Amino acid sequence: MAAPSGETYFYGILLNDREEHLDLEGVQNQPVRKISSGRLAAVVSDVDTVEDLGTPHDLVAHTTVLDRIGANEPVLPLAFGTVVPDPGEIARDVLEPNEQQYYESLVQLKGHAQYTLLVRFDRDEALREIVEENREAAELRVAIAGTSEDETRPQRIRLGEIIVGAFEAKRSTEAEPLLERLEEVTAERVVRDLGQAEDVVEVAVLVENDAVEDFESTVEELAEQNQSRLVFRLLGPQAPYDFLPKLPA
Repeated sequence: MAAPSGETYFYGILLNDREEHLDLEGVQNQPVRKISSGRLAAVVSDVDTVEDLGTPHDLVAHTTVLDRIGANEPVLPLAFGTVVPDPGEIARDVLEPNEQQYYESLVQLKGHAQYTLLVRFDRDEALREIVEENREAAELRVAIAGTSEDETRPQRIRLGEIIVGAFEAKRSTEAEPLLERLEEVTAERVVRDLGQAEDVVEVAVLVENDAVEDFESTVEELAEQNQSRLVFRLLGPQAPYDFLPKLPA
């Protein structure tokens, strides 16, 4: 193993109100520890070599550390890959000048955890509905059957346009009722931009610890009610990535 670089990996910021050791393994398989400063504490670990930092394993370790902490106490997560040359800079340049802002943010987050819900159309079922409901789509599907992409490129492009438009129309009627139900059992929500045509909604929610059971039951109920058409994926508890104050670069 290469000699330690002397630099420090910086995961996030906690309230300095717990004495227990952080029994976690971070990036480059290094043990995680705290650096305390007044009412705040930084979550850090050593770095072997900065040049080797940034592997998929490191990203998983970064996220795992923050999510495990976030499941039990408030944490302000920093971006993946945040390295500080001198660990003394963390208290001097980050925690001390921003103590009041970060303390207030952490107090507001206390007793909450983030969950992220992604709902997608069941693609096969949605495509079946689109073909049944749209005569042009049905005719195009027959026209391209058994042909190569080059032979029926215009028809394939047109069919793709119809499908995307149909997904958008269906999404507008599906997403809002889901969000309204979630609003009843969550403290805050952030609706994210969608990445795929078949995505219905991706929403990060802040849930009070005492309301987690009701929240999860609501998600399960919604999934059961829509199991023939929609696919639900729930992640959490997580660190509150979507509910942060502005952190220093």
